[in-house]
Amino acid sequence: MSDSEKKSPSDSQHLFENKFAYVTPEGDVHLKSTSYFEERKIGSVDIENVEEEIKHLESAFEELKTKSDEFIRTWKKKENAAIDKLKASFSDLKDELLSAEAIGDFETLIKKIEMAASDLEKKFSSQLKEEHAEKTTTEPEPVEETEDESSEPVESAEKPHTEAEKSDEPDEDAEAAHAAAEEKEDGEDDKSVDSFYASLAEKAENISEMTDWPYVGMEFENLKLEWEKGPDPKEADVTGYKERIEKAREEFEKRKNAHFEEQKKIREENLEKKKNLLQQLEEIVEKEKWTAENEVRKISRRWDKIKPVPKNEIEQLNERFQKLQKIFKEHKVDRLVQKKQQEQDNLMGKLVILEKMEKFLEDLGDDENWKEAEKEFEELSKQWRKIGRVPIEKNQEMWDKYHDVQEKFHAKRFKSDKKYRKQIEKFLQKKKKLIDEAEALVDADDLADAARRVNKLHRNWKKTGNLPQKEENELWDRFKAATDAFNEKKAENADLIREQENENLEKKYELIKEAEELKESDDFEGTHQKLQNLMKQWKEVGPVPKRKSGKIWKKFKGAMDHFYDRRRDHFKEVKEKRKDNLDEKKEILEQLGKLTTHEDPIAAVEEAKPLQEEFKKAGYVPIKYKNKMWKDYREICDVIYDRFRAAKSAAKIVGREHVNEFTADDLADIQKKQRKADSLKQEISTLTRDLIQMKESLSYFKPQKGSTMLDEVKEKIDKAEQSLSEKEGDLDQLEAEIDKLKK
Repeated sequence: MSDSEKKSPSDSQHLFENKFAYVTPEGDVHLKSTSYFEERKIGSVDIENVEEEIKHLESAFEELKTKSDEFIRTWKKKENAAIDKLKASFSDLKDELLSAEAIGDFETLIKKIEMAASDLEKKFSSQLKEEHAEKTTTEPEPVEETEDESSEPVESAEKPHTEAEKSDEPDEDAEAAHAAAEEKEDGEDDKSVDSFYASLAEKAENISEMTDWPYVGMEFENLKLEWEKGPDPKEADVTGYKERIEKAREEFEKRKNAHFEEQKKIREENLEKKKNLLQQLEEIVEKEKWTAENEVRKISRRWDKIKPVPKNEIEQLNERFQKLQKIFKEHKVDRLVQKKQQEQDNLMGKLVILEKMEKFLEDLGDDENWKEAEKEFEELSKQWRKIGRVPIEKNQEMWDKYHDVQEKFHAKRFKSDKKYRKQIEKFLQKKKKLIDEAEALVDADDLADAARRVNKLHRNWKKTGNLPQKEENELWDRFKAATDAFNEKKAENADLIREQENENLEKKYELIKEAEELKESDDFEGTHQKLQNLMKQWKEVGPVPKRKSGKIWKKFKGAMDHFYDRRRDHFKEVKEKRKDNLDEKKEILEQLGKLTTHEDPIAAVEEAKPLQEEFKKAGYVPIKYKNKMWKDYREICDVIYDRFRAAKSAAKIVGREHVNEFTADDLADIQKKQRKADSLKQEISTLTRDLIQMKESLSYFKPQKGSTMLDEVKEKIDKAEQSLSEKEGDLDQLEAEIDKLKK
């Protein structure tokens, strides 16, 4: 799409227009009329990305041109072909072009195709004539009649006879010649009759393969008339030709009926598809999903592509579909207006935050508490990033200002904060080291292993902390240049990498063999160490061909799993022999259980500790009791320590000497209310801090009638003050209840 072809909005009411197409303000794409088709709509585009969508449609036309050129070249390579097949193929191509969703010079392209089809038709027709002529010359020529064999009387050198003499003396030679001529003429008539009806049969068989149904039907009617008006067969047997014509006609009718049945089926299927699309669009409109632009655009494109549907349905469907599209587009325009207003509000919000960030930087001193300063600055950054999109023409400017203030902060901190400077230097050294490693890999001999290491370097780069933006960008450019250089070398040496991967594959096959030999070993500890060593070697071997990777890992892991399954079974048997441990642990649990009701929960913990050690030293129990024993142990210990913590907490609340003066329920109630009071205090503190910040933000808003953002902030402040008042009242009540319980 050249610049000269574009029209500015001032030149046209359309969003886009060139000599082949135009886009309406609603986003509908129309092809301009040509000598081959009337103006028509081919789809819709996103009005915010018109140029990108148009480029896509122009690329689609270039693909059609390439396809057409290749199609013509393919036909030109053919030595000969049936004319009807040639016409049918070019007709299909032309139909495809006429229904294509693309923008370009269809007039020139279709003319080019028609000219090519005409030239090829002449070429193949000429070849057929030449073949026919060659066939004719190879047949035996009929013997020409001499003058002596003519039915005309031959003049004699003698004086001619009188009329009387002629009638009285018949010429025997002339009669013989006349009879011979009549016999030959009858033979030739028989031959021409046979040829006539044979040609009709051959024509019927040829046209029966064509797909131009009306034309072929008409041609069969013409053949019927020609047959009826044809020469008298006399004694010639033409029933075979009649049967051939009837058979060809039956086959044609069968194909035609099948075609129309298939077309009917396609139309019914397309009708269901369009009804489904209509239902989807109705759902979007009913649910007021006005942001579903991409979804609606896809539905519209699919709708336009679905062509044949029953005629009695199409008008009603199109009317309903267009009505829904109109409703959606009207709301889309309203939403775009709101979106533009929101973008302006966002722009103002971001400018306010940038001003606060600049003011924050001005107030920073050399002896600043940089940890706290970083938190405050990061909070401002979060607020800036949280604000939504701004007008596109201001987007880059906003980001440039944001990055500039970020750079200033980091520069100021780097200058004054020794700890930060040390941290940045650490990150800097790590990233330089990664760059050195990446640059060294370009000259690596084992490219397969180097490829794996490049991927690892990228992962490590992401894990390493960020530097100030300028330094980060400079180092990233160096790192990316090194890895790109390696990837180019990798692409150029694909065969070498494949060879190295195959070598690694052989090494892993050896490790699989060793693992297979060890999997039946009864030396469970020794073999465990050997297999762990094999696993280490496996990880050190470089990459193998991807198509083999999963398969060989499955084999290797299968051998490992087999051994470890046997090893687990072995130890299960050992555990089952140690049933005494079960009895011992049950006895310990019984003693621990008694401590759950000890009159002094603090002393109970001291008595429980040695019993816990004994429980752990008792060793394994049968596997089916393992979970139950551990669960019982944890539950008993939880009770002991919960009572211990409750007693300690109660001692803090009412004093150790007064603990026994309260019931367990009273202590629990006091603790519950105290925890709730502590939680309320935390909420009040947080809410108070947020309220101060919101009130401060009001000073940055310029008086503006109908400012949505300003109204929202005021509403939030009112709600926060009301919530704060309620929470403070709840806290006062709780503290009074706690005091009452303590007394």
